[in-house]
Amino acid sequence: MSHHARRLAAGITLALTFASLASGQVAATGQRTNQRITFQRFDADGHWQIWVADPDLSHQQQITNDPSNNGFPTWSPDGSRIAFQSDRTDSDPNDDVEVQDIFTMRSDGSDVRKITDSVGDNEKPDWTPDGRSLIFVSDRADYPNGVGLYRIRSDGSGGLKRLTRLPAGSEWQELARYSPDGNWIEYTEYQVPPAANPDPYSDPSALIIARADGSDPRRITPWSINAGDADWSPDGHRLVFAPRLSSNEYIQSIMVVDIDGTHLRELTHGDGLTNPMGDTRYQESFNPVWSPDGKRIMFVRASYTAADGFTQGLMTMRSDGSQAAFVSAVHGEEHQPEWVALPHRD
Repeated sequence: MSHHARRLAAGITLALTFASLASGQVAATGQRTNQRITFQRFDADGHWQIWVADPDLSHQQQITNDPSNNGFPTWSPDGSRIAFQSDRTDSDPNDDVEVQDIFTMRSDGSDVRKITDSVGDNEKPDWTPDGRSLIFVSDRADYPNGVGLYRIRSDGSGGLKRLTRLPAGSEWQELARYSPDGNWIEYTEYQVPPAANPDPYSDPSALIIARADGSDPRRITPWSINAGDADWSPDGHRLVFAPRLSSNEYIQSIMVVDIDGTHLRELTHGDGLTNPMGDTRYQESFNPVWSPDGKRIMFVRASYTAADGFTQGLMTMRSDGSQAAFVSAVHGEEHQPEWVALPHRD
């Protein structure tokens, strides 16, 4: 398992070891809207699979069922297709050579198309706002020289265009997202950790904004807050993301920041790990994404107390952090939600 795959696994391991919450559960209404979400869950064999559902988790449908890991799904702008990563093309997933590819499929899981060429580790795609291209991170089987963000046409034609390279002192880039107007990209960059790394679950990281061609990169969060997993607000003015703050014992929480790096603010409260007299309490908030109208933020909440045990599920809150509530009375272990408004409802 590579260093960046271990970061994801470490967070999952912690979330599966602890977790539970109390406030404001909202039952699924069953009332249809023109909005859908996609997310990933473990199947019975321990593989990530991709699902779609209404935002209240009603009308769920599992759309991948391959004996491999399928994850980080993202909607095309019109909601007709989903891009995702999968290691189904890796001839030996247990060796040290990591092979993942980018695929697209219809929103019902049909018409799966392989987009990348199985050279190295190709991960975490996003669509251009016009739907014509995809951006993703890859090492091109040449770490660290090949590490960067790449763009390809969404049908896989025309070859790759490299957008970024690792600057000195950095070891990985990932989770690139286009601004709503398509003029900018935001991504997470990880530094080579210091010898005494205070965060046991990730390397120092920051949010970077660059022009759509990868030029003029600008860091907008301090390395010390270990930012990552960001999403643009629909108006393009803010980013929501999940840092690992030292004040929260490096447990993830949800923050927002303006795209110039100002007005940095934590939205969730109570995240962290405590152990007073052996009564362990843990709460974590992660994988945030904006609603299509920008009024709410969806995220994963995991928590644990000795009295209540472990609970994990999707929540939403207003964009100011108020009115946090589970989207459904039935809590699952959903990860990496993505939220889209469809131009029509089938």
